[in-house]
Amino acid sequence: MEGTAWAILPPLVAIVLSFITKNVLLSLFLGIFTGGLLLSSFNPIAAVGYSLEKIIGSMADEWNTKLLLFNLLMGAGIAFIWKLGGSMALSDWAKKRIKSRKTANVMAWLLGIIVFFNDYINAAIVGNVTRDIFEEHKISREKLSYILDSTSAPVATFFISDWIAYQLSMIQKGMETANITGIAPIKAFFGSIPFNFYCIFTVLFVGLIAITEWDFGPMLKAELRARKEGKTYRDGAVPMLNVDFELGEPLKTKPMILTFALPILALVGVTLWGFYYTGAKAGGETLIDKLGNADAATALLWGAFAMVLTGMGIAAGFRLMKISDMMKTFLDGLKLMLLACAILVLAWSIGTVTKDMKLADYVVSLIKEDASFTFVPSIIFVVSMLISFATGTSWGTMAIMTPLAVPIAYKITGDAFFSVTVMAGTVFAGAIFGDHCSPISDTTVLSSIFSGSDHMDHVNTQIPYALTTATVSLVLFFIYGSFRISPAILIPIGLVLLVILSRILHLNGMKKYNI
Repeated sequence: MEGTAWAILPPLVAIVLSFITKNVLLSLFLGIFTGGLLLSSFNPIAAVGYSLEKIIGSMADEWNTKLLLFNLLMGAGIAFIWKLGGSMALSDWAKKRIKSRKTANVMAWLLGIIVFFNDYINAAIVGNVTRDIFEEHKISREKLSYILDSTSAPVATFFISDWIAYQLSMIQKGMETANITGIAPIKAFFGSIPFNFYCIFTVLFVGLIAITEWDFGPMLKAELRARKEGKTYRDGAVPMLNVDFELGEPLKTKPMILTFALPILALVGVTLWGFYYTGAKAGGETLIDKLGNADAATALLWGAFAMVLTGMGIAAGFRLMKISDMMKTFLDGLKLMLLACAILVLAWSIGTVTKDMKLADYVVSLIKEDASFTFVPSIIFVVSMLISFATGTSWGTMAIMTPLAVPIAYKITGDAFFSVTVMAGTVFAGAIFGDHCSPISDTTVLSSIFSGSDHMDHVNTQIPYALTTATVSLVLFFIYGSFRISPAILIPIGLVLLVILSRILHLNGMKKYNI
């Protein structure tokens, strides 16, 4: 079964059932179980044992364990901000300064671009800052989760972040596989940025939607519901984070912006310091070297712990809580994240199942190396999209596709720098598509968490937007493969196409709802 068409079945079962049943936990487990059946010759007992082993393995992985603890501590930090009145103070502040839905959307978009140094912390910070503001202006949770998801990985891939260090290593592997020498990976990385069409258009498309409010598809329905009925999530939805329901009324003794700002600043400051400290400790002279050696999971964990300690410090310093109340708030905060952590564990587990089934090997085997370059960028982009969507990991997709794509392009064109830059940008674009919108991607899950959205509602409303930018990107990759037109010309063309498409889709949606 490994390395054959059967390998697509486990993630396909999980993804399709997620859309049909809206029950992500059950769907993910059945996907894992399907892989167990295929790998154990359809022995159900062995399949159950395999499924449990994969789940335990995901929880035992050091990186995953740190991320789970990060999420739990983030829940506790959010709980202190809420109970101490920080969110209420922020809402009061926002009422006076943020007067419209459009301003709130644009603020979230810009903040998502500013917080670029890690995709996880991006979702956490922007979600915590904007969630109550969006609630105040009756903007759907689906819209907030879309903004968070679209400005996390797609932004982190461009700027100084832990992503860049990893992408540099992938470029190096691609060059080694193709026997290309004499090109600095950092130079190749900067050369690849203009070809990362999907991420460029995704970030810009968020701004376009925020400014014009030309929503379409399920997102338009969600926004109309929030605007007309005041429901920021649909009836029957299961929000990944429901602070007011889980924690009750905040304390009104002394609501302060300080109560919101200090824990967030502690989170950001300690996380950044953690990146630098762990990277410097591991060795490296330049900032890029330090980022490449940094222990991102540890830095995030330290930041979340500092956030909790700061919340406790405020509670104790201003005598707002007794020790027993502080411990209750801490435990209630941990409970906020239980559903999210369960989904993360199962998402990681099905990722290991696809690896055991050798799904990537099968998909890659479908590519022919003797093809004309005309279709190479388009094919590499689509295959990277498929792998990343099915596995939920962009980094894994980059590791698979970059060492394959660079040699293919080099064999066809004989141009080393051209092959490295174009193929790296193409692979990164396709890989981040799945990280951006796959229901089994950890960043998709985290966006649902910190927006307080139902996970499958987030996925359903986001996919039409992701497919719109992916379609425009695919058209440009084909044009580039055919005519080698500079990205400086193609990107403006793509933006015009996005404006036209979004306007047409918005008008059709408004007509559908008789508006």
